[in-house]
Amino acid sequence: MSRNLKDLFCLLLVLCLTCTAAVGAFGQGKDKTPKPPKVKNVPPIPGEGTPGFFDNDGVTSEKSMIVDSNVAIKLCVSQGDLRINGWHRDEVRVFVKDGRKFRLKPLEKSTETGKVNWLWIGNIVEGRPGPSSECLAGDSIEIDAPMGSNLDLYGRAARTSIDSVKKVKVKIVEGVITLRNIPGGISAYTSQGDVIVENSGGAIALESTTGNIVAVEVTPGQIGDLLKAKTNGGSISLQRVEHRQIEANSTSGSILFDGKFLTGGIYNFRTPNGSIKLALPAASSCTLNAKYGFGKFNSDIPLTIITENVTPLAKIIVAKLGTGGAAVSLETTRGSIEIKKQIAP
Repeated sequence: MSRNLKDLFCLLLVLCLTCTAAVGAFGQGKDKTPKPPKVKNVPPIPGEGTPGFFDNDGVTSEKSMIVDSNVAIKLCVSQGDLRINGWHRDEVRVFVKDGRKFRLKPLEKSTETGKVNWLWIGNIVEGRPGPSSECLAGDSIEIDAPMGSNLDLYGRAARTSIDSVKKVKVKIVEGVITLRNIPGGISAYTSQGDVIVENSGGAIALESTTGNIVAVEVTPGQIGDLLKAKTNGGSISLQRVEHRQIEANSTSGSILFDGKFLTGGIYNFRTPNGSIKLALPAASSCTLNAKYGFGKFNSDIPLTIITENVTPLAKIIVAKLGTGGAAVSLETTRGSIEIKKQIAP
C-alpha cells in the first residue's frame, strides 16, 4: 500500500472514532437529563372556598319531607331573600334558587305519629370551614311548613319574612325581619335592620341595634306575657297592643304608643334622646309617673296632678287619669312627653 493511501485511511479512521464518541456523549447527556414529574389531576375537596358564600354558578333545587304537624325546625341562612309560610299540610318544602345544595336531616321522630318532629335544614356539604358551614345560601329561599311549626332561625345577611306558623325565634346579623300571624310567641333580633310584627301573640321580645321596631295588633297568649321592645338607633311604634306588661326602650329614637292601658297593667317607656307620644282613649284610667329634662309635658286628656317636683336635672310629675287603674312610667332626657286623644276610626 502506498504512503498516500495509508495517510488517507488513518484520517478516515480518526474521523469515524470522533463521531462515534460525540454521539455516545450526546446520548449519555440526554439520558441524565431529569424528566419533569407527572402532574396528577386531583379533584377539588368538597366545601372548599370562601366561607359563607356559594359558587357563582349556584344551583336551583327543591326538596320536601313528611313531618309532624307540630314540627320544630332549626336552620341557618348565610345570605338570601328568605320567605317562610305556614300551610295546612304535614310537610316541609324547601326551594333554593341559585344557591347551595342543601338537605333535610331528621333529628327526632314523634313516638305518637312516627313522623319527624325535629328537623334540621342545612348545607349539604359537611366539613365546610368557617362560621357559615351549616347555612343555606341563595338568591331566594322559600320554605313551606305546617302552621303548627316552631322555628329556630339564625343567619348572617337575610331579608326575612315569616307568616302563619306557631312560634318563632330568629336572630339575624343584617336584614329586615317581618313577622305576621305568629300566635305562640316571638323572639326576634337583628343588628342592622327593622323588626315588624303584625297580628301575632304570646310573649314577644323584639330588638334591633340600628333599626326601627313596629308592633301592630298583638295580644298576649296567657296572663303575664311580656312585650319587650328595644333599639339603640331607631324608633318604637306600638299600635293596638293588648299586653298588660310592656317595656319599650330606645337610646336615640322616639316612642309611640297608640292603644289603651288595661287595668292592673304595668307600662314602662324610656328614651334618653327622643320624645314619648301616647294616643289614648278619652276615658283612660292610669297613674302616670313622667320624668323629663329639656323638653315639655303636655296632655290633651284632663288629668289630676298628685305631685310635681323640679330639680336642676329633671322634672317629675305624678298624675292620675280616671281612677288610675294602670301604672305607667314615662322617662326622657332630651325629648317631650305628649298625651293625645285617639282619633275615632
